[in-house]
Amino acid sequence: MKCSLTLLLSFVLNLSFAQDSTFLFTKDGFTDFVVTPVDGKNKSVLYNKALDWISVTYKNPNVVIKAKIENEYIRFEGSNNNMLCIKTLGIKNCELANYQIEVSFKDGKYKFDLIEVKEYAKPSQYGSGGWNTVLLPTPEEVKIKPSIMDHYFNDEGEPRKLQRFYVENIPAEFNALNQSLRQFLLSDKIPSQQADW
Repeated sequence: MKCSLTLLLSFVLNLSFAQDSTFLFTKDGFTDFVVTPVDGKNKSVLYNKALDWISVTYKNPNVVIKAKIENEYIRFEGSNNNMLCIKTLGIKNCELANYQIEVSFKDGKYKFDLIEVKEYAKPSQYGSGGWNTVLLPTPEEVKIKPSIMDHYFNDEGEPRKLQRFYVENIPAEFNALNQSLRQFLLSDKIPSQQADW
C-alpha cells in the first residue's frame, strides 16, 4: 500500500510539473510563464549558456537582446512568419509576429516568460495596418474577467474556427523555443562545433 501511495504521489507531482513546464492556451487562459529544470547547472552557467544559445539561434544576437543583468535575466526579441495564422475559405493567411521573452535564472532552473506578442496587420480597406498586441490573457486575468476569452473560445470551450491556428500555434511555437533552449543548456557542445569539417 505504501508503494502504491508513493507511485500515485510521484505521478501527481510529475503531472503538475509537466503542466508548469509547458505553455497551454485553453479557455482558462494562456500560461503566464514556465519554469524548466536543468539539474546540475548553477545560474551563472545557465545565464552564459543562454547567451550562447541566442547567438546560435538568432541571426543578429546583439540586436535581439533588449536587456540583461548578468546571472539574473535576459530579455530578447524574435519574429516568426508562420505562428499567427487564420484559415478562411480554405486559404491559410499568416501575419508577421514579433515576440519578447524574458529568461530568468536560478540554480538548477530557469523561468521562460513570454512578455508580449505583436502581429503586423497589412494595410487594407478596413484600416491602416501596423503592429497590434496579441491578446493572451493569463489564467489570473481570465478569473477576473472570464468573457475575455470569448474571442478565442466558444461556450463549449472549443477554439473558434477562425482562431484555431492561434490557439494551437502560439503555445507550440514557444514550447519548441523553450525546448531548444533547454537542450542547449543541458548540452556541453555548441552545434557549430559538432560538424565534422
